[in-house]
Amino acid sequence: MSLVGADGRLLAPRWAAGLNAPTGLALSRGRLYVADIDHLVVIDPATGGILARIPAPGARALSDVSASPDGHVYVSDTLADAVWRLSPDGSFSEWARGDRLEGPGALRVRGGRLYVAGWGRAAPDLSTKIPGRLYWLDLRTGERHDVSKLPLGNLSGLEPASGGGWLVTDRKAGKLWRVSDPQGEAVLLDSGLDGAADLGYDPRLRLIVVPCTGADVVEALQQDKLPR
Repeated sequence: MSLVGADGRLLAPRWAAGLNAPTGLALSRGRLYVADIDHLVVIDPATGGILARIPAPGARALSDVSASPDGHVYVSDTLADAVWRLSPDGSFSEWARGDRLEGPGALRVRGGRLYVAGWGRAAPDLSTKIPGRLYWLDLRTGERHDVSKLPLGNLSGLEPASGGGWLVTDRKAGKLWRVSDPQGEAVLLDSGLDGAADLGYDPRLRLIVVPCTGADVVEALQQDKLPR
């Protein structure tokens, strides 16, 4: 993993080593949690050193991580239609599974809810792929509630937007959306973002950062210059 400054300068090309294919990240209680295929890796954010590797037996593609205020850490497994949960006591197990999760990609905990950006799922006859949507799971009951009323795309990134709603990336189509909550209305903010993966957002700078895996670049977009 590399460390990049807010101005785009590469500060440390090998800030954290020893990972296989790191994707989603979450900082919680002085620890950085990283989804790494079939392990949740815990890193010291002060040094980049690995503190622990927690296996997820049977996981196919751990994708994103989000932590709740009570100390639980949630991890999506897109290919297995599952969400794992690390408890404060150190136990790590599947918390939710099934087609209803629509290939869970990016995660974000907010107000007793786990918001999920879905990649999509196969149609019943396996002939087509139904695009995913933005929804949330009740952290107490696991019940699903849709934000996007219609399928939106192959979603891979999710961050809260200034002024409400969510910023969502569609990796396959290379698009950045703003989705209102709870109305579920989607506004296209940008396109041509080749392989738009999980994004980051700095509310202080109002800066949206989108890794574009297809072009091997990181795009930085000023929210104030995008459509409202």
